Amino acid sequence: MKNTITCCLLGVLAIFVSQAQVGIGTTSPQEALHIAGNNSTLRVEGLNSSNNTNNFGGGTSYNVVADKDGNLGLGMLSGEISSDSNIPSPIIVQTTANSGLNSAELYKKNFTLTQRALVVITYYVAMDFESYDGTMKIDDGRAKVAHNYFYLGNGTTADTSKSYGMTSSVYTNINCDTATGFIYNSRSMTIALDPGTYSVHLQGAVFGGNLTADAAFRVKFGNGDRLDIQAIYL
Repeated sequence: MKNTITCCLLGVLAIFVSQAQVGIGTTSPQEALHIAGNNSTLRVEGLNSSNNTNNFGGGTSYNVVADKDGNLGLGMLSGEISSDSNIPSPIIVQTTANSGLNSAELYKKNFTLTQRALVVITYYVAMDFESYDGTMKIDDGRAKVAHNYFYLGNGTTADTSKSYGMTSSVYTNINCDTATGFIYNSRSMTIALDPGTYSVHLQGAVFGGNLTADAAFRVKFGNGDRLDIQAIYL
């Protein structure tokens, strides 16, 4: 009987301890762990610069993040993922034969996120407008439109159900066959993305208004382009 009572008391005590709230600097904790006091801090040596590769020391502050299991750690340092030119030589995109709409992929760039982030994608690309066969500059006075935009993909295949960063330039020229130089399209977009591997698929498109064959034209995309990808880790 005595042993039975002792076991019961130990069981009650174990339940009480397991449900107890711990207070540091307070005798009335309001949570499982309650640290009281003005400007109170908590030190975890596993997060310092000597023990964590994501902590580069100095005067910089680092974000503490929790994974799906509630484990705490340091987040990745926000910054530039890549910044480079991606069109090694100009890519020609022509309208359809009757000066309609046509498009093509200019390049694909992969990147990987280790945690959720706001991703800032900025591109610019040079364009040169020419006649459909490329033998002369535009001089017919008709408006020519060139678009740039991008799809996101899984590192291999683009998801074409949604486009991002659409921007357009309109070009026209009349009674002059000596107009030269490049026009530039540029755009910046911020997208929230979960961890994983992604790809940017930059597109070039041309449109001539569905007129006649002699209104058809082409655009050389390239001769100067840039794609910047930055991550702001959350």
